[in-house]
Order: sequence, then structure tokens, then C-alpha cells
Amino acid sequence: MTGVILGERETCSPFPAMKTFLRALPVALSALVLAAHFYRARQMPFVALALALPLLLLVRERWSARVVQAGLVLGALEWVRTLAFFAGQRMEVGRPWGRLAVILGVVAALTALSALAVRVPPKRGGETPGEPGAGEAR
Repeated sequence: MTGVILGERETCSPFPAMKTFLRALPVALSALVLAAHFYRARQMPFVALALALPLLLLVRERWSARVVQAGLVLGALEWVRTLAFFAGQRMEVGRPWGRLAVILGVVAALTALSALAVRVPPKRGGETPGEPGAGEAR
């Protein structure tokens, strides 16, 4: 998990476990809120996908980090779609929709920004000389 969330070169922190936790926290919270949204809509396959998304951080591969990032961006797009749907409904009946737009807009933005917390490990061919697997025995 540390290879995806915490870069291999980031060893100067005295609390690497705390740094890893803080990087995983926005991803897990975004996925949990997205799962609750899908649960309310009774879309159980999407609930399962949203809950499985942070678990992919345990896989120390580039593809898993990219899948998590893509899932979070798609989740942000779902929040924008939901915002447009509910704001449109409220406009039709003449009800206020400003607060709804602000809240769902912030949720969409935070979900998209949480994709930035995911570290993508370097390509295997592009490893630096000091990293394991680059020809140096430990």
C-alpha cells in the first residue's frame, strides 16, 4: 500500500505510517460517500464497486492506482450528474436549489481532488539506482 499512496523516495518523514493514512483517508471517505449515494439509489453493483475502490490501494501496481484515480473521477462526474438532476427537478417546481448546488458541487470537487492523493508508482524500467529491484542487493 505504501508504494501506491506513499512514494518510494519519501522517507524523510518520521511518521511514514501517518502520512500513508492521511493520503488514504480522502480516497476512503470519497468512496464511502459514493457508496452511500448508490445505496440510496438501490444500485448494489455500484455500491460494491465503490467500496472495493480503496482496497485497490493495497495492490502495489501502477494499474491499480490508475483504476482508483479513474474511479474517483467517474464518481465526481456522477455527483455532477446528480446535481444537474436534482437542481432541475427543484427548478421545475419553483423550489430553491442554490444550497443543493453548493453542497453537491463541493462533494464533486472533493471527490475529484481525492484522486490527487493517490500516488502512482514509477514504471519498473524507470526505477532509480537506490531502489530495490534495480540491481542493488539489500
